[in-house]
Amino acid sequence: MADMRLDNARTPEQVERMQKLKEAGACFFCDDNYVTFGAMPAIFETTHWYVKKNDFPYKGAVHHYLIVPKQHIKRIIDLRIDAWLELHIICWKLTNDLRVTGESIFVRSGDMLYTGATLDHMHFHFLVGGPKQEGGSLEDNILVTLGHQLKQ
Repeated sequence: MADMRLDNARTPEQVERMQKLKEAGACFFCDDNYVTFGAMPAIFETTHWYVKKNDFPYKGAVHHYLIVPKQHIKRIIDLRIDAWLELHIICWKLTNDLRVTGESIFVRSGDMLYTGATLDHMHFHFLVGGPKQEGGSLEDNILVTLGHQLKQ
């Protein structure tokens, strides 16, 4: 069973799904649990990964995909070299299939108290927004929690 941080969830629906997973003792990303618990299925898979649309995309995202290792891995440093090569191929495929000219990719890895993650199963977010508008401001950005500020 994966550790979870419900206080990092962004929507009531996400909290509800996580509570059901916790009661079942299941990791959302392992063993097709994401489908069992009502999520969209993977759009494609490789030996080490599957890719699915994020069921709870960030506000303002044009595209938001999760790239998830099939094996329950908590830290990015535990990835095998052949998995890294596949990750490159997956990013190439998504970029070409979506016909995007810019994307953001970030990873949730390790202690959720520091990462803002809801689940301790390491995963990548492949995120595409729109182009920056002339005169755009910080408020026009897709806001993502990548960690927490250290208060002094």
